[in-house]
Amino acid sequence: MPKEQSIYARVSILLLLLAVAFAAEPRRIAVYSPLASYQLDILVRDGVDYVGVTDLLEPLGRLESRVSGNKLTLIFNGAAAEFQDGKRQYRTSANTKLDLPSNFILVDGRGYVPAASIPQVLQRVANQSAEFHAASRRLFVGSIQFHYSAELKHSPTRLVLTFPTAVNPSNVIEKGRVRLLFHREPIVSNGADNVAYNDPFLASTSFAEIPGSGAEFIANVAQKATVTVGDGGRTVTIAAAPVAAVAPPPITVPQQSQWAFPSASPSNATHPQIAGQRSRPFVILDAAHGGEETGAVFSPTLQEKTINLELARRLQKELEARGISVVLTRIADNPLTWDQRATSANTSHASLYVAIHSSASGHGVRVYTSMVPAVPIGQSGHSFLPWELAQSPYLAQSGMAASALAAECSFNGGPVHASAAPLRPLNNVTIAAVAVEVAPFGNSPDELSTPEFQQKVAAALATGIASLRGKLENAQ
Repeated sequence: MPKEQSIYARVSILLLLLAVAFAAEPRRIAVYSPLASYQLDILVRDGVDYVGVTDLLEPLGRLESRVSGNKLTLIFNGAAAEFQDGKRQYRTSANTKLDLPSNFILVDGRGYVPAASIPQVLQRVANQSAEFHAASRRLFVGSIQFHYSAELKHSPTRLVLTFPTAVNPSNVIEKGRVRLLFHREPIVSNGADNVAYNDPFLASTSFAEIPGSGAEFIANVAQKATVTVGDGGRTVTIAAAPVAAVAPPPITVPQQSQWAFPSASPSNATHPQIAGQRSRPFVILDAAHGGEETGAVFSPTLQEKTINLELARRLQKELEARGISVVLTRIADNPLTWDQRATSANTSHASLYVAIHSSASGHGVRVYTSMVPAVPIGQSGHSFLPWELAQSPYLAQSGMAASALAAECSFNGGPVHASAAPLRPLNNVTIAAVAVEVAPFGNSPDELSTPEFQQKVAAALATGIASLRGKLENAQ
């Protein structure tokens, strides 16, 4: 091979490897807000990072948008803003003219603003403050971000991390260090990112925000360590592992059969008949519709009731693979009234109720909680409440569950929206209760019936539910 061709071939291979390396890491911005956690895809134009302005605002409130010629008009919670393709200046409803750091662009009918302008756009258009960490591509809306504290204690030696709210980090214990990865939590620096302890067990710690991964805490240790989460998820303890730890004998768990509740009503509630070992389920899955009540009809051969049951069964398998006990309200094409579904949940002794719906409108996953008011001040959660307000004492637990499910679905690449809705039977359920409505990620409702789509959604929901196990059980 001639020398020039050899050099050309090497350069081509190098460029190909670089292209693959860059393509392997999707460039996204992680958004943390009180309403939902989600991700924004980054579009690069002329070396500038852009994000879709509707993608940014839609999960945060009521949004309408329309494109006319080269102009995009947005109406967010009643306030308007107008952007023009190729122009930096944009106008708000107060007739205020503001400048972006780079031109606004329209691509295939979608409007994009520079990523660096996100805090300004949120403040001026949505009246919401925001803090953008450009290096780690993390956006915090409002005052949702929080700090942690770390304290080295002795007798026994352990490092205790304390958080103002519950966390659920994944941990990796390696030789010489322990890594805690916070994928969904809006944790930021406490001002001491690198601390030297020079302790026989703990040498040092470090904290960093990692693009595309959230935040990472590393403890450099001199011996094997263990990680435990306590106080309802508010503390994480890294301790020296016992020197002579002996593994316990294996425990054989009998396989549980699929459970189903018989029909019930508020005035005639019955407990489920459970085959095999009787134990308390953690979650009850309610596939919406059934029988003559088909729900949405996506095509002559595709109905919502069928999709809901398929998703419930996949989610059941995913949860049981994680060691989480599950009960289904229906395992066949049978109808249940709203009151029967609520009574099944209330008599199940479970910690979480999840209703499963599907839709051809919109994109991604929507998570709903009840719109009932909270328990009035001065009234006990154990006081008598009418049937339509039964969920009131459990709103905080339901909100925690909705946030966990929405966060997990978002960080698995799906569009997510979380809100309250007048969706039965949520009002009547006396445990943590949410409804999940799944829509195609693309444009075809046929996607709802594909195993790949259903498995992706089921796996994300299962991970979110698994993260709630200790928190909801402790709250009861």
